[in-house]
Amino acid sequence: MSNHNSTSAATDVAEFITDLDGGQFDRMLSIALSQVAAGTCDNDGKGEVSVKFSFTKVPGAAQVICSHALKFTRPTADGKASEEVTRKTALHVGKFGRLTLAPENQMAMFDRSGVATAPTPTGPASTGA
Repeated sequence: MSNHNSTSAATDVAEFITDLDGGQFDRMLSIALSQVAAGTCDNDGKGEVSVKFSFTKVPGAAQVICSHALKFTRPTADGKASEEVTRKTALHVGKFGRLTLAPENQMAMFDRSGVATAPTPTGPASTGA
């Protein structure tokens, strides 16, 4: 059984962010951070960038749907401008809750706790010919 309360960092955060929406979330976050920082300096105002993640289980699979929302507000010369986008990405849940775009083990020989789920396939016997 996997330990859902583990304090070890199972998910690679940089990889996770890059995997969301085929890399578009990473790009949008970069743009939002830059626009808010520039607007804050240029207009002597206050900006904000918010990121929200929500998870729902995919029935019958060790997968979740991650809903990721990005919202930002940047100061402008006449007030402020804001944008918000929400998208979804299916992710595999591996050992200790590790989130990845592709399954950790492509052959799915082990469950999330590392226990074998199926016998190792064997090939046909050699004839020695």
